[in-house]
Amino acid sequence: MAARSFLFRLASALAIVLFFAALARSGGPEYVAGPGYFNSGTMGQPITWSLGQVNYYTDQGDLSPILPNASAKAFVASAFSQWTSVSTAALTATNAGQLAEDVTGSNIAVNSSGAVTAPADITPSATQTPVGIVYDYDGSVTNALLGAGAGDPSQCFWNAVYGGVDNFGAGANFLHALVVINGQCALQSSQLTDVEYRLVRVLGHVIGLGWSQMNLNVITGHPHPTAADYAGFPIMHFMDPVTCVPITVCYANPYQLAPDDIAALSRLYPAGPSPTTARIYGSVYFVDHKGAEAQPMQGVNVIARWIDPSTNLPSDQFGASSISGFLFSGNAGNPVTGLSDPLGNPYNEFGSSDSTLEGFFDLSGLPIPDGASTAQYQLSVEALDPLWSAGVYPYGPAQVAPSGTFQGILVTVNAGGGIEKDIPLSGSAQPVPPWAAAETWSAPAPVSSPGDWVGSLSGYGDVGYFLIAAQANRTLSVAVTALDETSAPSESKTEPVVGIWTLGDPEGTAPPAFTPAPFNSATFGMSRLDAQVLISNSFIIGIADLRGDGRPDYHYHAHVLYGDSAIPPRLPVNGGAIGLQGIGFAPGLAVTLGSLSVPLLATNASQMLVAVPAQGDGPQTVTINDPVSGAFSIMTNVLTFGAASTDHLVLVQGSNPPTPVGTQATNPVTVRVLASDGVTPVDGATVGWTTTNGGTLSICGGASSCSQISDESGIASTLVTPAAAGNAVITATLAPGVYSPAQSVAATMTATSSSSDIGVSTPYLWIAQGATVSAPLTARVVSLGAPQRGVTVNFMIAQGSGTLSAASAVTNSQGYASVTLTLTDFSTSVQLSACVAPGNNPCQNIYGNAVAAAMLNLQAVAGAGQVVSGTAFQPLTVRVTDNSTPPNAVLGASVLFQSTVLRPAGGNLTLAPADPIVTQTGTPVILSSSQSTIASDANGLASFVPSVGSFTSPLEIEIQVSAGTTAVLEDELESIPAGSSGNTSSTFSQWHGGVPAPHGPVRRVRADDR
Repeated sequence: MAARSFLFRLASALAIVLFFAALARSGGPEYVAGPGYFNSGTMGQPITWSLGQVNYYTDQGDLSPILPNASAKAFVASAFSQWTSVSTAALTATNAGQLAEDVTGSNIAVNSSGAVTAPADITPSATQTPVGIVYDYDGSVTNALLGAGAGDPSQCFWNAVYGGVDNFGAGANFLHALVVINGQCALQSSQLTDVEYRLVRVLGHVIGLGWSQMNLNVITGHPHPTAADYAGFPIMHFMDPVTCVPITVCYANPYQLAPDDIAALSRLYPAGPSPTTARIYGSVYFVDHKGAEAQPMQGVNVIARWIDPSTNLPSDQFGASSISGFLFSGNAGNPVTGLSDPLGNPYNEFGSSDSTLEGFFDLSGLPIPDGASTAQYQLSVEALDPLWSAGVYPYGPAQVAPSGTFQGILVTVNAGGGIEKDIPLSGSAQPVPPWAAAETWSAPAPVSSPGDWVGSLSGYGDVGYFLIAAQANRTLSVAVTALDETSAPSESKTEPVVGIWTLGDPEGTAPPAFTPAPFNSATFGMSRLDAQVLISNSFIIGIADLRGDGRPDYHYHAHVLYGDSAIPPRLPVNGGAIGLQGIGFAPGLAVTLGSLSVPLLATNASQMLVAVPAQGDGPQTVTINDPVSGAFSIMTNVLTFGAASTDHLVLVQGSNPPTPVGTQATNPVTVRVLASDGVTPVDGATVGWTTTNGGTLSICGGASSCSQISDESGIASTLVTPAAAGNAVITATLAPGVYSPAQSVAATMTATSSSSDIGVSTPYLWIAQGATVSAPLTARVVSLGAPQRGVTVNFMIAQGSGTLSAASAVTNSQGYASVTLTLTDFSTSVQLSACVAPGNNPCQNIYGNAVAAAMLNLQAVAGAGQVVSGTAFQPLTVRVTDNSTPPNAVLGASVLFQSTVLRPAGGNLTLAPADPIVTQTGTPVILSSSQSTIASDANGLASFVPSVGSFTSPLEIEIQVSAGTTAVLEDELESIPAGSSGNTSSTFSQWHGGVPAPHGPVRRVRADDR
C-alpha cells in the first residue's frame, strides 16, 4: 500500500512536537486529504483509521513506580474509552498486544544531524503495530527526542504526553501513530488526572480530531463562566493557561467530552443515521457591493447552540462548532516562498482545492435533548481567538479575522434530519479596485515613480506582479504592509511575502530573492524584501499571501524604495549639490554618503536634492534610508568626486626658454583633466604638483609641492621659479595616492645663473583690442639667484604707444621693481623693455598683443550650476582667452553678464530623468532682468555675484555670459526654500558655449569648451 511517512524524516528531533502541532487542523477532522499526495477520489475527505478500528500496542516496561505495566495498560484503555464510548460514533480501540521491547533512552537516540534511531516497531513504517504507546519511565526517551531536560518533571505541563500520526495511506487512512507518555509526570497519584487529561487530548489527535473553539470564556473569564459553560467546553480546545496545574484548578471534569467533542467525533466516524441528532450545514460568504454572495470565506468559527425551550435562551452546554473551509486547503504554498515545505512535502498534501469547499461548514451531530423530535438552534459566527485558538486550522497558527457581520438566526431542525443555511457576512470588505490594467506574470504592472500603491490579493491564489527596471550595484527595498478593512496595519489578514525575479525567468521558478516569512520587519504588519541588483535589467516583483490564499479583505500597502542614479554623476572634490533619481522618495528619508549623513534639501517622489560635503577623489556610495520602515537603497559607487580612474591628464603647456635662477619662468606649466572620452573637462579633480632641483611653484605659495583643484574647464596651472642652475622637472599627478598606477605628466625647464640677471612677471600680455587698461609691469633683479636691493630698473616703450607711470623704479628687498603701463583704445601691438641701470644690461622684453573681438573665447572657472537653499550665491567666474593653442588669458576684455530671475512654472523646480538640461513644462514668470559688464584681469578672469534680490524661493536665474563677437556661455542657477519638500529638485547645468550669441530667448546648449 502506498504510504507517506513523516515523523522520522524530520531534520531535528525537537521538531517532532512542533510537527504534530503544525498538522493539527480545524474543529472536526485534523487531517483532510489534498491533491498533492492522496488518491484523487479522496480529495476533501477527512483522514481516519480504516473502518474506525484503532489497534494499539503498548510498551513492555512500566510507566512509573505507581503505574506498573498492567496498570499503565488500564490507564491507556481508560483514556481511549473516553472516545470509544460515544454511541453516535463508530470507533473502537483495541489493545492488540505489546511492542517487542521496553522503549527507553538506551534504544532510541538522535544523532547530531537530527536523524532518529529507534526500535523498528515504533517507526512510521511499522504499520503492523499501527499505534505505538511508549512508557517513558525515566524521561530518557523524551530527553532523546525533545532535547536534554525535556523529560524532567518540571516540564510536565508541556511534555507529559505527546505524539500523533506519522504515516498516511494514499487512500486517506492513517497507517501509524506514536504516543509517548512521560513517566516522570506520573510519580504521584495526584498527577494522574493531569496525565490522563493530556493523554485523552493526544489520542483525540491520533484518531483524527482537530482543535476547536467553544465557550472560550472558560479560559478568558469574560463573561464569567457558568457550570453550563464548563460542560460545553470541549476537551479539544487548543491551549490551557499555564496556571492550570493541577488541571482541576481550571476544569473540575477535565477529560469529560463536551457535546462539541461528541459531534466532531460523530462526524468523523458516523455510526449511521441517528434519531437523536441533527445537522446544519452551508457556507460562509463575503458579499459584494450589492449585498450578493461573493467569494466563500474561510476560517470563521460557526457555532450552533440549542435553544432551551424552558428559557428560550441559547444553551451554553449543548452546541457544536465548525470552522468554515475546514475541508479546504489552509496553506497550498505560493510562488514566492514555494509550494513545498523544507522537507520537500507539497503544502497541498492536506486540504481540498475544490473552491466550493472554501467556506463550507458542517454542524452534524447536533444533539436533540430530552428525546424531542425537533429543536431550535441559534446559528452564529465568531472570530477564532489569535492566542487561545492560534492552532485551530485551516488558518492556524495565524488566524485571519473575519470580515463583516452576521446577526444570529434561529434554525429549526428535525431529529435525524439536516438543513442547509448559508451565511453571508454583511458589510464585508470589497477588493481594492485595480490601478493597473493587469498585474499578471505575463503582463506585470509597471511600478510608477511614487513606488507606492494600495492593492488586494482577492481570489484564492491571487498574486500581484509588478515590473521595475534597476541598475547593477544597487539595492532596493519592497515593503508590503497588510491592512484591515479600516486601512490600518494588521497581522490578522493577509500574510504578505515578496519575491523578485529577472524579467524573462520562466514562470514557476524560485525567485532569487524573497522574504522567507511574512512580517519580517520591526514595523507592525510589514513584510520587507531587501534585494541586491547584480546585473542591470528589468525585474518582476511578486506579492503573495504566504498560504497562497486570496480574499477580498486581503488589502495591502506596497512601497518600493530604489535609488537609481545621481545627477550630475560627478562632483568636484569640494562637494556641492546633487540630484538623486529613483522610485519611492518621500520627505523624512535619510541620505548618507559613505558613512556621513548629508542634508536633504528637497524631495519629490522620484527625485531628491542633497548637499554633499568635500570628499577625496574617487567613487562614493550613497545610501537612502527610511528610518520608519527600515527600507533602504544602496547605490554603490554612484557618485565620483574629482578624478575617476578612467580620466586623462593632458599636458597643455610646459615648455619654457632658459630662465635665470630666482626669476619666474615665462610660461606657466598647464595641465588639463579630461574624462575618458578625451573631450569632456573634469571639474574639481585633485592635481598634485612637485618640482625638483629646489624650484618653487606659484600655486604652492613658494613651496615645491602641493595640490591644486582643476577648474570647471579642467585646467590646473602653476608658474615656476627655479632655485638652482640646471634642469628642473615639474610633475603633475592626477589624484595622487588614489589610483594605481597614478597618471602623471612632466615638463622640464632649464635654469641659468650669472652675476646679473633680470626677469619679468608678465613677459607677454594679451589685451582685448580697443580696451583701455592699466597693467602693472614687474621686474626682478638677481645676482647668482639672490635678489638685489636698490638697483634701478629702466622701463622703456620700444614699439607702439602707451604711457608708463614712471621711466624707472628701484628694486625692493626682494629684488622687485614695478611701474604701471596704461594703454588707451589699444589696437596695435606694443613692445617694452626692462633693463638694469646704468648700462641697461641685462634687459628683458615685454610684449603686449592685441586680440581681436572675433578671436575671444570663454572658459568656465567656478560657480556654475549652483543650487542654494536659504543662502547667497557664490561668485560666477569665467576666463577670457584667445583662440591660440594653448590659449592665452586676455586682459581688458568686456564680459557681459546678463541675469534673468524667473519663477518656475507652477512654482516647481524639476529635474528631468534623462537629461539634466530641461525646459520647464509651462511658461515661467520673469521677475527681473539685469546685466553687468566686467573687464577681465591680467589672468583673464571676470567674476559676477548672482542675486535674486528680494524675491523668495523657489527661483531660477538664467545667466548668459558673452565676450567679443562669438563667445557665449550659459548657465542656470536655482534657489530653493530651506528644508523644502514636494515637487522640488535641482536642475544641474554646466557651462555651455562655443556658439554664436543667441538672439531672443536664452537657449540651453551643449558644452564645447576649449
